[in-house]
Amino acid sequence: MRNAGEIKSFKISGMEIIKKRKTICPLDCPDSCGIVATVENGRVTGLAGDREHPVTNGFICRKMRKYPERLYGDSRVLFPQVREGEKGKGRFCRISWDEAFDLLVEKLDEIKRKSGAEAILPYSYAGNMGAVNRFAGYPFFHKLGTSRLDQTICSAAAGAGWKKQCGNMPGSPLEKAMDADLIVCWGINCRVTNIHFWQYVVEARKKGGMLLVIDPYRNSTGKSADIHVSLEPGGDVALSLGIIKALLEVNRQDSSFIENSTTGFEHLAIYLRETDWREFTDQSGVTREKITDLALLFADHPKMFLRIGIGLSRNSRGGMALRAITSLAAVLGLFGEGTGRGVLYSSGAFNGRKAELTRPDLAEKITRKINMIQLGRALTTLDPPIRGLFVYNSNPLSVAPDSAMVRKGLLRNDLFTVVHEQVMTPTARYADLLLPATTFLENRDVYTAYGHFYMGVVEPVIPPLGEAMSNFDFFQILARKMGYDDPVFSQSCDERIRSFLTGMSGLPEEVTPDQVMAGGYVHSTWSRKEESLLTGLDLKFQFSSPFSPLEPEIPCLQPGKEFDDVDLQGRFPFKLITPPHADLLNSTFGESFQDCSGEVLIHPEDAEEANIAHGDLVTLENFRGRTRRVAHLTGDTRRGLLVAEGIFWQGREDEGGINDLTSQNLTDMGGGALFHESRVRLLKS
Repeated sequence: MRNAGEIKSFKISGMEIIKKRKTICPLDCPDSCGIVATVENGRVTGLAGDREHPVTNGFICRKMRKYPERLYGDSRVLFPQVREGEKGKGRFCRISWDEAFDLLVEKLDEIKRKSGAEAILPYSYAGNMGAVNRFAGYPFFHKLGTSRLDQTICSAAAGAGWKKQCGNMPGSPLEKAMDADLIVCWGINCRVTNIHFWQYVVEARKKGGMLLVIDPYRNSTGKSADIHVSLEPGGDVALSLGIIKALLEVNRQDSSFIENSTTGFEHLAIYLRETDWREFTDQSGVTREKITDLALLFADHPKMFLRIGIGLSRNSRGGMALRAITSLAAVLGLFGEGTGRGVLYSSGAFNGRKAELTRPDLAEKITRKINMIQLGRALTTLDPPIRGLFVYNSNPLSVAPDSAMVRKGLLRNDLFTVVHEQVMTPTARYADLLLPATTFLENRDVYTAYGHFYMGVVEPVIPPLGEAMSNFDFFQILARKMGYDDPVFSQSCDERIRSFLTGMSGLPEEVTPDQVMAGGYVHSTWSRKEESLLTGLDLKFQFSSPFSPLEPEIPCLQPGKEFDDVDLQGRFPFKLITPPHADLLNSTFGESFQDCSGEVLIHPEDAEEANIAHGDLVTLENFRGRTRRVAHLTGDTRRGLLVAEGIFWQGREDEGGINDLTSQNLTDMGGGALFHESRVRLLKS
């Protein structure tokens, strides 16, 4: 364990004025940074990276360095409020917490009595990655008997694809990359979304290693790479399978690993031999010569570290992409032992007792499940209809696909919407009851990570501002107000944390839950520095398996849904992807850019044909909606591909954001979102 809980104080003339307090970043990011907060006279004045955190190493992203502006900004929600006037106008009247709870209990009881509890839908995700506060509402909603939310918006497709090939295999520790002679970042802009991986890239390069980036456009990581490979969005399956095909043709596969640690390879090999090269090149957008060069490059660098991003799974072939890329890794033997070689998608560092957080045993029956990606349909066409929407840890009007339909649903006069939120988001403007939520700086919680192998429990840095209340406290009080006397609703936060930690996979035997709760960075036992990722697991990598009668037994080529739709190609000639922006994390921090619509990257030849100049205001539209962006002409994107980085907030109630254009259709497996598979037309505004 590494110290993470200490508090340092500095005094002048006997008066305590400055404190240094440790915490952990709560945002949905693989880095899960250790943070040191400076508190002056009770006010947070700065955030910095914790030098004692083994991965953070003293630096944090520019987004979090500005977090105090969010904490104390004009958009902060600090007291309970009820709507005044029309929905969506953002006008509210202050009330007390007692009045808020009375109204909430009355409305929930009324909906349950008239329409049944399944008419209530909780909507949340990872706005707070603290395990307790992220899942704080689950016990309450299970007890109430509401509809269940299928939380698939981020990594469901990638996770499903990984699990089918790799089972419960953990990823490699990112520190291994510093000894690699070739690092491959596939579908991840790590300089924006995984910045602490970059330090290991730098170390590897000092030793002579290379960085190769595979991504449809040349993002900031691609610009810093030794080699950037541009492929068609959604072409990841074809490229990875094409590389395997090329490896087999020159007999450069890792036959020992395949024979001893995998099953079903012969089925994949037959498929690849029988499939014409043209299919791989057409779908990937990469020539056969380039694919062969990549195969030889990979084979010539056995100390290869493969960093797989989640973004490449946000299309209709997303799960298959993970199946294909991990199959390539297995053909290269990257799951095996050795210095510098490894595979990281998600660390799988700790597996706590999630049921102790969510308490599904409180539900009297299994209720209907609604995919969070299809919120627009749920609010407008579902039968029986949703009568109550309960939003926390999320901003669905900005992040959910097909936002125009979500907006239509939120405008329903017969829908009672509760939003528990930190700042006045676009979703919050549509609330009937708006309630103030604490930030991570005001919470106690436990944070695991999915990008590295450390976890920790932290204390609040400051008391809650105004009348803000944590998710945990709010749902505990609400449950008791509803008359629920189950012991779980009388638990303290520490009792909830302890129950989650007890028996946790990845927790060293010599470390007790009480020691974790006392503060410290705990290193997972699943961190595999030199040994094979299969060590300690009774499994082999599966190239082929009858997972489901509806899914192919092997990774294989499949058509895309929207990109390959011939009818849509004629009406909406451009492909659109919506990757992250350096100043936003999903829609978080959007309050700092309320007058900014964001840019769209356009290839200069496409812009010339549309009579669009650099800096012009342009409209992107399709049959779902429309939004406006500023044109950025660049050769960093492919012809026919528009790149709109970041989920900027909608400027007005009648103006759409980028997700007005994205689809409610689901990925091939896992029920994920197609954020990177939309067809649009481009017009000069």
